[in-house]
Amino acid sequence: MPPDSECAPMGSAPTETPAGTGRWRSAVWLVAAFAVAVAAVVVSAAFSGAAAERVALDPGAFVRWALPIALTVHHLALAVVVGCLIFAATILPPGDNESAPGPSSPHPAFARVRAVAAGVSLVWVGSAVVVLVLTYANLAGQPVSDNAEFASQLAYFLTDLLVGQAWGAITLIAFLVCNLTFLVRSTTGLAATALLALATIIPISLIGHAAGSDDHFAGVGALAVHWIGVLVWVGGVAALAVVAPIFASKRGAHQAKTVLSRFSALAGVAFFLVLTSGVLNSVLRLGGWEGLLSRYGQLILIKLAATLLLGAIGLAHRSWAIAQVGRKPGGQTAWRLVIAEVLIMAGIIGVTGALGRTAPPVPREPEPAITPAEILTGYLLPPDLTWFRWFTEWRWDWLWVAFAVTAAVVYFRGVRKARAAGHRWAWQSTASWLAGLLVLVYVTCAAPTIYGMVLISVHTVMLLAITVIIPLLLALGAPLDLLALTVQRRTDGSRGPHEWLHAAAAGPAVRSPLLSGAVVAVSLGLLYYTPLLRLALDFWIADQMANLYFLLIGFWFMTTVTRPRTAARTLSRRTVAVAGLAGVLLLWATVLAFGVTPVLEVDWFGNLARTWGPSIAADQQHAGTSVLLAGVTPLVILLTTLLLHRPRPTPAGTAGAFQPSSTASRRPDRTDHP
Repeated sequence: MPPDSECAPMGSAPTETPAGTGRWRSAVWLVAAFAVAVAAVVVSAAFSGAAAERVALDPGAFVRWALPIALTVHHLALAVVVGCLIFAATILPPGDNESAPGPSSPHPAFARVRAVAAGVSLVWVGSAVVVLVLTYANLAGQPVSDNAEFASQLAYFLTDLLVGQAWGAITLIAFLVCNLTFLVRSTTGLAATALLALATIIPISLIGHAAGSDDHFAGVGALAVHWIGVLVWVGGVAALAVVAPIFASKRGAHQAKTVLSRFSALAGVAFFLVLTSGVLNSVLRLGGWEGLLSRYGQLILIKLAATLLLGAIGLAHRSWAIAQVGRKPGGQTAWRLVIAEVLIMAGIIGVTGALGRTAPPVPREPEPAITPAEILTGYLLPPDLTWFRWFTEWRWDWLWVAFAVTAAVVYFRGVRKARAAGHRWAWQSTASWLAGLLVLVYVTCAAPTIYGMVLISVHTVMLLAITVIIPLLLALGAPLDLLALTVQRRTDGSRGPHEWLHAAAAGPAVRSPLLSGAVVAVSLGLLYYTPLLRLALDFWIADQMANLYFLLIGFWFMTTVTRPRTAARTLSRRTVAVAGLAGVLLLWATVLAFGVTPVLEVDWFGNLARTWGPSIAADQQHAGTSVLLAGVTPLVILLTTLLLHRPRPTPAGTAGAFQPSSTASRRPDRTDHP
């Protein structure tokens, strides 16, 4: 049945639908999706035995059946909230200038996804609370009760055990997001709310099945990548179903193709993340081919088949259905495919809920730590660091691998699009971008990270590579210029990549190399001379956030220094000299500080039972040398190059937030990019 009209024949042109009818249709499809998810989890749990009676510590039939159902409702509600917020922040126009010009008239699709996000967030909060209580009852092996003893033990579970802390954090995030969805109106506020909702991925990944593999952090990283893809993809398709009645109507048909095309590009990346990380998670939990013969493995195969089917539907969207939107024949096909996707995805979420309660072939709990290094770092002490082990020791961090692969694919697609539009793109820029990503994978997955947990000098090399060397290579790849060439500015009031980066770069202070350089220097000092360093050593997620933070501020600094300016904003040699001198002096101060301050985090680096390499005091002095090699030297080379090179002013009238540089040129026989 077409989502926009009760009586429109197949293949007919879109018809106008009353607003109330459209809202009810959106609600019907969401309710149907939740019903399909619940049915799928019940069938899957019965098939896998996830709800079977336990021999010992059985919590009762209610807890055994209600927990996977509550998990399924929670996961689907979370995805719908995230998808609707992403649509409001990045895909849909906030204003409806056709019906009533002015900012006070929101676009009906924008208003609807906000309303759905707010309503479903209530379901999310409620399901999170239910899962919290049922999870404790399941682990404790007792039925839910209202007596004081149950409440006191629940409080202990919430505050002192990892699983309880994780679900407590999820519930808190859900509560905050729920309130914000009712209060926030601006696009920026909705984007921040979407990021807060996505932060739920962290506690979910820490307690998932893959996190219990022998390589705990690899499992957590792979599961986090999987959840990112799932929430963006499933939530985005759910948001499409919510707005389908609006864009399938005659009034919204002219915008439908744009909305579908925008989400199609995002969904392609999400599908890639879901498929690859799902395969990796399965490998970690199945243990071998024989694991596919288990009930757990058979549910994995069902998920894989359904995911591939969804990928085929997405390909049909991109290759044919989107082109038919707004045309008389076949104009409803895209929206029928959206509804089909929603229902299939709901079924997959249900299977996932049952998998979460099914024992995998590989035991969930890893072997207990027995050495000092295992207790502190989670891994055995690596062997003596020799020159060839800088290249042979690897431990894959799937979060950064996924980031690098995605960034490379998006960049190459941008280069291809730029060349197809008639722009020349320097191969040196592509090589620099690719080199930066390769170095990023090496630094986060090889010896710098492995030995950075053991030697402060190597940790310094790792951090400065992320802060200085990698951002320099990425900045020389000119991704912002490529964005300016290949992504058009939107005219409907919505915010895409171009608009968000333009907003982030607004203001002369943000473009100041003095400010960005000062932020980098102060941040490095705060990390090494405050408890933040121990926090990053103790907690994997804190270490990941620190790496991401220093990569971003390093890229900010390198972009402000290396990007070309217009005649009015060209960096003078005096500015470059002052900024460079300040940066070099600050790094030299860091070198001296490493030599004269007490040993940093002696409780960590001194208790690893390391029998090779320098003493911890000598290693800290080596860290000062690391600052010179990985921090001062690249800066000196960069600043010397900038001082010797006189930048050429850009012709007047071409200034912009993201202005193409000499990296790209235009063929005289082709028109400029708008």
